[in-house]
Amino acid sequence: MSSDLRISGVTYVLSRTLLDDIHLDFRAGEVTALSGPSGSGKTTLLSVAGGLIEPTRGSASYDGRPMWQGTGDPRPEVAFVLQVYGLVPILSARENVSVALRARGVRPAEADERAEAALARFHIADLGDRQVEELSGGQMQRVALARGLCVGSEVLLADEPTSELDEGNRGLVLAELRKEAERGAVVVVATHDPAVVEACDRHYVIDEGRLTDHVAPVDASQFAHPERRLVEEAAPPHFGEDDEAEEVRVEEPAVRSAPRHRTPDGDTAFRRPSDA
Repeated sequence: MSSDLRISGVTYVLSRTLLDDIHLDFRAGEVTALSGPSGSGKTTLLSVAGGLIEPTRGSASYDGRPMWQGTGDPRPEVAFVLQVYGLVPILSARENVSVALRARGVRPAEADERAEAALARFHIADLGDRQVEELSGGQMQRVALARGLCVGSEVLLADEPTSELDEGNRGLVLAELRKEAERGAVVVVATHDPAVVEACDRHYVIDEGRLTDHVAPVDASQFAHPERRLVEEAAPPHFGEDDEAEEVRVEEPAVRSAPRHRTPDGDTAFRRPSDA
């Protein structure tokens, strides 16, 4: 697989303009981060890119063919990991993964076996028989990831795939997303998390429906969920009686920006997609 996912002049208008003349390529073999404030248009862009909604103007295409098929169903080579998980509550974790494979023509026995292996990738094979309603938010998120990755799609679009995860499981998810890119898939991750941005090959910022250039590195912490940001700002360092008095360091978020270029006056700026 070597095709890129191309977004060409995409505008999407509902009651207001949600996307405004977006041009960019999501490249095969790379993990691309898409960040921006809540309501900036990230989920809408993923929906257009994956063929769930038809843009008002412009197009999304993969391998020279349009993503919008006229039905709101994604093409077979596209897989989504939804922010709201999209799991069926009355099914078990294994069945939620297996059904995605069966929908692609995999025989039931093989689908169940592959579903088990997919759950194991995210260290939740022991939860296979549990119904979704019995799982925590982080466990449901990993089931949704197992379902999205198990089909071996050529295009993987993930919306906030680490929002419910602790640091260890976040690292696990990022490693699995990297494996998808290494086999040649287009991998796009919409995220508020600076650590996720840092782990990606390419980074685009969207705000009020438009791609945004920056003349300084992006402080991705500004895109964190408000509740998390308030807790981090309000909570002072605390040592228990038995804790060692180690120095507490607050590090600036490490952010891998989009590929950079030098402006005529020597400043480093984000590269516009058209320059890529």
